This record gives sequence, C-alpha cells and structure tokens, in this order.
Amino acid sequence: MDNKIKNIESTVIDLLSILKRYNNGQISYQIAQLEDILNIIKSNSNNEIKENRINTLVEGLYPIRGGLTDFYVWKDDAKERVMINKPISELNDKLWNLVKTDVV
Repeated sequence: MDNKIKNIESTVIDLLSILKRYNNGQISYQIAQLEDILNIIKSNSNNEIKENRINTLVEGLYPIRGGLTDFYVWKDDAKERVMINKPISELNDKLWNLVKTDVV
C-alpha cells in the first residue's frame, strides 16, 4: 500500500471515530461511504483501482451543498463546540486534499 492510501486510511479512521460519536442521524450516509472507503483500501484491488473508487466516493461526500462540509456539532459551550468541530473540519480538508491532489 502506498503512502497516499495509508494517509487516506488514517484520515478516514480518525474522521469516522468523531463522526460516529456525534452522528445525529443526518450523516449516516456519509459514515457508510467512509466505511466503504476503508473496505476499498483493505481490498485486493491494485492501487490505481483503489484510488479511482475512493475518488468517486469522496466526491460524493463533499457536494456543493450538504455533505460533510455542512456537518456541524452544536454545543452551548463555545469552547466545547470549537474543540469538537475544529478536528472535523481539519480532517475533512485533509481527506479532500489527499484525494484531490497528487501530493503524498
């Protein structure tokens, strides 16, 4: 497995752990898509096929409206809200950049 796919895998694992904890029922589809990405990574397909399939799934996670970019956890305490949402945003950006650029 190459570095790019390993980085995608670790990013998806980290993102899933947070999203599952705060899923309010609105992101069940996105969680399933992220789990599909992990299944693709673990498959016996070659890296090119894996990257193509992952690319398609990631595009579906971040449509123009909705998707993971619009997911936000609300907490009355502002510090807690930032503490939860900042890593989600950072992991979303990291996943997008890993998939959409050739940078490893």
